[in-house]
Amino acid sequence: MPCIWLRHNTSQIFMAVAIVPVLPGGGVVVPSNPVIANALVDTGATTTGISANCAVRAGLTPIGRIPIHGVGGTVNQNSYLFHVGFPFAFPPGVLAPNHPPPSAGQQQLQVHILDKVIHGCEFHAPPTFEVLLGMDVISTGTLVIQGDGNFSFSF
Repeated sequence: MPCIWLRHNTSQIFMAVAIVPVLPGGGVVVPSNPVIANALVDTGATTTGISANCAVRAGLTPIGRIPIHGVGGTVNQNSYLFHVGFPFAFPPGVLAPNHPPPSAGQQQLQVHILDKVIHGCEFHAPPTFEVLLGMDVISTGTLVIQGDGNFSFSF
């Protein structure tokens, strides 16, 4: 079971995620340059949301509109189907299976993609993050938040 260990700032949890389009028939192929975005982990959000800019960069097309309930009331937003992945960087000399070695001085990136198809909504993102990671993703694993500023997410 893969696990990410990172630090939090005692009020918010951020992590890098990959947004990957759903292929016809539901298959998953990690693109050679997956869209990596900063995500805010939000245990109060039922659904994962992405910014319009992130959706465009990932090549997603809206499949309709869904009502989103928030602090300001209910609004209808574009919705998308996508997979969420978690990138892992490997230092030079450490090879991940089925990946070519990195160029000199570069880290190799491997992305673990969740099998679950996410039906996410578009939201107006602040400059600090492009993905709002909701319980539809968080509940696929185990999130442990520690008081010393550390957290882990295993999936």
